Amino acid sequence: MPLPCKMRRTEAAMKRSDYAGWKEVFSFSLRQELKQKSFRGLLIVMCVLILVFVPVSTWLGQRGEEQEKDTEVSLLTIYDETGLNIDYTHALEGERYATMQVVRVPGEGFEEHVKALEESEDSTELIVHIAYEEAGYFNLTFVKAATADLKDKDCDKLTQDFTDFFQDARISAVDVSPEQMEFINQPVETRIEHTTPEGEIAPEEEGEGISMTEYYVLLGGIVVVMLIVNMGGGQIAFSIVTEKSTRVVEYLMINVRPMALILGKILAALSTVMIQFATYGICYLISCGISGVLFGSGGAGAEQAPALEALFTGVNVGTVLLAVVMILAGVFFYSIVAGLAGASVSKMEEMAEGLKLYQMFLVIGSYIGIFLCIMQMLGKVSQTVVDICCIIPLSAPFVMPANLLLGKLSMSVALISLAVVILSTAGLFSFTAKVYESMIFYNGNVLKLKDILQIAKNRRLAANAVKRSGEEEKHHE
Repeated sequence: MPLPCKMRRTEAAMKRSDYAGWKEVFSFSLRQELKQKSFRGLLIVMCVLILVFVPVSTWLGQRGEEQEKDTEVSLLTIYDETGLNIDYTHALEGERYATMQVVRVPGEGFEEHVKALEESEDSTELIVHIAYEEAGYFNLTFVKAATADLKDKDCDKLTQDFTDFFQDARISAVDVSPEQMEFINQPVETRIEHTTPEGEIAPEEEGEGISMTEYYVLLGGIVVVMLIVNMGGGQIAFSIVTEKSTRVVEYLMINVRPMALILGKILAALSTVMIQFATYGICYLISCGISGVLFGSGGAGAEQAPALEALFTGVNVGTVLLAVVMILAGVFFYSIVAGLAGASVSKMEEMAEGLKLYQMFLVIGSYIGIFLCIMQMLGKVSQTVVDICCIIPLSAPFVMPANLLLGKLSMSVALISLAVVILSTAGLFSFTAKVYESMIFYNGNVLKLKDILQIAKNRRLAANAVKRSGEEEKHHE
């Protein structure tokens, strides 16, 4: 009679041993990945590129500024027919125009001067004709000789600076203060309000559009997370397919259970990706430091730094930690899908077809994030839609972190989002535990989604049959 009890203890011990050995798999997979020449080569190349990127871009920027410091225009002749009493002696000042002479002449004679300029050779003179048209606007016409050795970029810069001066000068000439002119030039906006059946104005459902800087931050966050997820999932799928096609997995299964194998591989791939991006981040900081030492604080991105700091004013340790945990949970979620996709393939040449399901999930999640970014920029999305996209497991890893750091998401919704992704990952892992052992030993055509679901169904029926058999034995006992 003690035999059934012994069988139940053995079954429980087998369940506990399903994950035994994952540490060894993790350690072995991580060492193997770090030893690969392709991994080391890519890491070294990317680090070198990142280290030289900021100093080189800063040097090119400063070199361009130095080249544009002095204008090539030696004489600016002004024909003003507006009748405004504008003093052009201080029209263009600064080091850039220190060697250029500004001359104002009577309004008549502009056409003759243009003809004479066209007949001249190697002239560095620029003529500007200012007139007030009957249509009610000021017309500034700039003319240079066709044979003049003047760069278009240099002339465009000069004309823009002169136009800016004229805009301010005409305001002073008509005795209107800048504040009054700014008030007059305020844009006129119209909108249509809808009323409820009770006669009240219905609330506006569309959200306010985000700035371009916020849009680029959100889009950049999606790209970074997608790279991390894709690299981690791709490594897991490639490793599993390689081991199945070379029959190495059969030797591994002698001492390690299937779930211990996939768990160790997921953690190893995740660690590898984290090492890569941490190394890239350290190299970028070093590159910024080198640029600062060589060229001062006005390096690349210095002008955008205050704007970015203003965007992340509400960021604290809690929000950063929550965003990082969400990214890790998302990588784990997609890594399990990649593991299932890899286990469904038996040959390397069928790998592309087997990864279609994984790639479809990845594309859906990232495209939801991109579409949400566009709608946020246009102001055509409500906060409710943003919250929903941050809760959906497929899109949450791409959308939630950046929105949380920018203050577009409340902490309560962020916690709900993280809880949903963790629960979804746990459910997916439980599903994987039921089918992975059957799939890892499968050899044949690529398994479809319906085949995987059928395997899960068969495993569940078998487990229920074993459970009923155990209950019957207990009853007879």
